[in-house]
Order: sequence, then C-alpha cells, then structure tokens
Amino acid sequence: DDRLARTLDAIQPHCRDIWQAIAHQALVQAQVDLSIIYYDLTAYTAHGNFAGSRYIDFGFAHNTPMDKRKFKNGLDVTADGNLPLEYGLWSGRTADQATVQENMERLKRFLERHGRTLSGVCIVGDRANLNDELALAYDDHEVRYLSGLQPHKKVHRELLTQVPEAQFYDHPLTQERSPTGYWGIPCLVPFEHCGRQVTHRGLVVLSGPMRTALRRARATQFRALHQALREVRGKVGQPYYRTVKSVQQRAETQLRQSRVGKFVQAKAHTDDSGQVSLRWQVNRYLLWQAMQTDGRYLLVTNDWNLSPQKMLTLYRQKDGVEKRIQISEGEHKISPVYLHKDDRIEAMLLINMLALLAYSLLERQVRQNGLPMTTRRVI
Repeated sequence: DDRLARTLDAIQPHCRDIWQAIAHQALVQAQVDLSIIYYDLTAYTAHGNFAGSRYIDFGFAHNTPMDKRKFKNGLDVTADGNLPLEYGLWSGRTADQATVQENMERLKRFLERHGRTLSGVCIVGDRANLNDELALAYDDHEVRYLSGLQPHKKVHRELLTQVPEAQFYDHPLTQERSPTGYWGIPCLVPFEHCGRQVTHRGLVVLSGPMRTALRRARATQFRALHQALREVRGKVGQPYYRTVKSVQQRAETQLRQSRVGKFVQAKAHTDDSGQVSLRWQVNRYLLWQAMQTDGRYLLVTNDWNLSPQKMLTLYRQKDGVEKRIQISEGEHKISPVYLHKDDRIEAMLLINMLALLAYSLLERQVRQNGLPMTTRRVI
C-alpha cells in the first residue's frame, strides 16, 4: 500500500502530460477516426472521511446510491472502437449538465494538439447534455452535437404529443415493424436563453420496444395497486378500518405509494346498509394522456445534414461509452475507492483510464481482424 501511495504521489503532477502523450500515440498508431465522439458521466463510490476534498461529496448519480460519497468522471470515447479520448474529474455534487461546456473546452485543447478542430467532430450525448443554455453554447463553440432532450419546457413537451400515433407509421426509421420498430417525425426545436434564441433540428422518435416495456410495467403496477386496494377493503371493520375517514386515509396511502396511483380515484363511503365500504375507478382520460407519450422521446441536433435514420443510429450507439464506463468500474477492480487524498485519486483515475485505453485498443484490433471477441474473452 505504501509503495502504491508513493507511486501515485509521483505520478499526479504529470497526469495530463502522461495521458496526452500515450493517447496521442494510440490515436496515431491505430489511425482512429475522431469524427464522432460520445460523452457521458459516471460516478465512483468512495468510503471513509474526506475532509477538505474537492471531489468526494454526496450527490446524485444513476449508478450509485444517494447516501454514498462519490466523485464523478466525464468520459469522451470515439465511435471508432469506443476508445477513451479524454476524461475529467468532477465533484460528486456536480450536475451532469454543468460539465458539458468545460468538456467542450477540454476536448478542443486535446484535438488541437492532434491537428484537429472541434468543428470537425460531432458530440453525441444523452439528455443530460442539452438544455437551452447548452444549445446556444454548442453554436457558440461551433460544435456539432446530437443529444436527447428532457422536455421540461411546455413548448418541448408539446412536440412529443402533437402528432397522432398513426402518423408515425408513415415514417419508419428501421426495417422492423411493430412492436419492435422505430419511427420518427422531424420537427423544429426552439431554444431561448438570456434573450437569445436559436432553432435546431429535432426528431420525435417512437420506440416500439420502449412503448411495449412501459405499458407492460404500467399494467403490472395497476394489478399491484388493485390488489392493495382490495386488501384495504377486506380489512373494513377491523381495528383502524372502522370509519370512512380511516379507510379513506389508508386507501390514499396506497395511491401515493403506487406509481400509477395518480390515475386512480378511490373513495370510502357508507353503503345502503350502513356499512363502510371502498370503491375506486381509473381516470381513463388521464391514463390516455399519459399513454400518448409512451415510447416517445426527442432527439435534437444542430447538424442539418444528418438524416433521421442517421440520428437514431448514432444515438442508439451511445451505449458504447456506457459499456466502457461499466468496464472501468468493474473489470479494473479499483472501485470502490479507498484513497483519501485528492492527488492520489487523480493519479489512480489516470491508471484506470490508461488500462481502459489498452483494453479498448485490444478489443478494437481483434474485431478489425474478424474476431468478435471482448478483451476479457481474449485474456
């Protein structure tokens, strides 16, 4: 442990130079295509006390519990082989969208060292990579992008619901038919920030598999809620279930705890015989409204040359960066992190990224030579 600690202390002041030098050699020797780059964030769980750390903090991350301290790593990978290109260390409290502009600057410096410009690439990311401010920032940096968009604004939500489902089937994006196909309706997506406005190209996608999965999950949730309400009704007359008020309270508790409770109206009442009873019904209009967005999501780009089919293909391929993140967290066996100094965390992350680069290069090489194998299988 002491030897590792001393090594990390020696490496830390040179982390960026080491990464730049090795990544440069990898890109040159492997002749990697840099035209498409995927960006995503992940979090690494940390254990122990980290007084004064710039990185270790509580925060939200999809892959780690909320009650665990963590730091985040923003990772750029190439579409060609899913090779890690650049990375950045962030506090566990940092919101994903807060990292996007700095990542653009870091990526710009990296590409310039390799004789490339940021305008020559397209950055592909998930919905955490886009809002009104970032849409303008992409244009200001002359960066092409493709991203999902979380429809927080009314104008964006309306884009998802304004087209009837039947019209999608005239615009297939894939060869598959329902229920496994994808369809898309082009649209224009307006953005506004600090008095500035811009319009980018959008695509409302209807995903057959996503729609099916959502509706199956909702049906399961409805069955569970109906069973819970039947159990409440079956306890009428028992202690704590003898008045209209108490039965109503327990029914409303079940509605709050269910993800489909907002679609159901339950009412406790006294029947003709004077007995307390419970009835409920589904608000079919609210349910119909929710079903209009099942399987739909919004893709946005400022690259007007991308066809709808290409937009979907590139976006679906972003799981390459997600797989690299899984490898960096699992295969390398360095997470969770037990280091307690920021400098050593920086150095250990460099070692992780170098291992990921070697792992990815080997996998790319064997696949280019006709062997559909993962590096783990090769080893």
